[in-house]
Amino acid sequence: MSSQEAAVDCNALEATTSIEDITGNERNRDFLRALQNDGISALWLCRPGETTGDYEEFELGSSKELYWLGHFTKKSTYLDSIGIFGSDAFGNCSGHSVNRFLDDLGKCNHIKMMYFTSTDDLAEIIYKLGPAMTNNSITHFEVDGCHLGVPEATFLFNTFGDMNSLKELFIDCHDEQGVLTNLNDGDMAGCIPSLGACTGMRSLKLNYLNMSTNSCAALRGVIPRMATLLELVLSGNSLDDDCTRLLVQGLLDCKQIQSLDLSHNRISDNGLDVLIQSLPTSVDTLYLAMNDITLARHVLLLRFRVLHIWGNTLCPGGTRVTAASLANPECSLIDLDLSQCNVGDEGTATLAESMRNNQRLTRMSLRENNITARGWNAFSSILCDTSSINATYNSNHTLQDLGIFGIPQDVEMMLRPNKEQDKSRVAANKILQSHRHLDMRPLFGRELGLLPYVIAWLDHFAKSRLHLKLSSIFEFVRAMPMKVTDGVVGKAKGVKRKLNS
Repeated sequence: MSSQEAAVDCNALEATTSIEDITGNERNRDFLRALQNDGISALWLCRPGETTGDYEEFELGSSKELYWLGHFTKKSTYLDSIGIFGSDAFGNCSGHSVNRFLDDLGKCNHIKMMYFTSTDDLAEIIYKLGPAMTNNSITHFEVDGCHLGVPEATFLFNTFGDMNSLKELFIDCHDEQGVLTNLNDGDMAGCIPSLGACTGMRSLKLNYLNMSTNSCAALRGVIPRMATLLELVLSGNSLDDDCTRLLVQGLLDCKQIQSLDLSHNRISDNGLDVLIQSLPTSVDTLYLAMNDITLARHVLLLRFRVLHIWGNTLCPGGTRVTAASLANPECSLIDLDLSQCNVGDEGTATLAESMRNNQRLTRMSLRENNITARGWNAFSSILCDTSSINATYNSNHTLQDLGIFGIPQDVEMMLRPNKEQDKSRVAANKILQSHRHLDMRPLFGRELGLLPYVIAWLDHFAKSRLHLKLSSIFEFVRAMPMKVTDGVVGKAKGVKRKLNS
């Protein structure tokens, strides 16, 4: 951090200093004006040239800017979130200006959310920001793509122990270069107990922290205190089947939890079975991507609404296990991701057949499974069986997405109408599209009494297909000419009628 610029007494100079005197950066000027007028709710700091466009970032070009930024931040009542983005965000600022800014930030007892993204000097910042983090107003804390060593992790987690208001905690030590932490399982096991004070936690995400058995044992003792926990994410660690048993024991009393993400770990079929059998019934969303699941034995996947197991190499019979659950009337699945699961054409046909009577699943992603047109075409007769009108009516009108572009056009055309909520209308449209000349013979038993209903139905669904409506009525009448003649003659009561063309 630079130490070349002199300190600025903002309190003494505020009355005589304009925003134009503070910075030549027009974007920063606009930001400072809005902050001065208490019109900014989120502040993101970054080094000049590192803006992403995703946020309204303030590009720190000098210590002077930082002094005034801290001054206006301290006086703001609307600002509720602060973020530091990118490497060396304070590189152009003096150590004194940084200390002063962090001190000013610590006086903002209305800050609720803190974000640190790809921040190189995280350790130095969090040490100085300690008082600001324990003001008991922070509800959301996020560390993403930052290096985390033992000293800073220990300090950080000890600080969490004083943040009783914390509801959402997200730590992910991973970026394009790989894992950014030198913590081990024992280190994390020593840090985790501090989270026991965060009894209002709703979302806990601890990713790529080398957690394993000891960490899960520590979580088992902490999680039961989080009665309001809704979401637990432990992706990119070293969790195995024993870890799942420990986690499930800790989650038994979390009656509100809805989602569990254990992707990118080492969980096998045994661990999956533990999760299915023992997780609280409230858990309806399970993410197990990139694990060691093969579905080599029969398991019931009925209880989940969302199940993502993409990136697992299923055994040859794995699709049959999945299909058995999809065909079960008690299956609750609405979103199933089987991408990169070694499905192939034969497995695709098996999955398609299981959807014949499934009326809940709306999305089944099958990307990157070496599926050819032969495999995709297996869905054609499931989505629209044209063998008869009844078969078309009883086709699958729920599945909307196969998770991939470039599938055969007829399959894509049958997925598209399924997005409509009125499934009766979907069925009727498929009938009109597939049966260009409707077979009216099944309706003849009701004779002319049914004709008004036939006309009304066709009038509702075939407004753009007048030729279909007229040809169907003509077929109905032609099949029973004497009935029509008798009806007309009977009503005429001997009055001559002119035959019109």
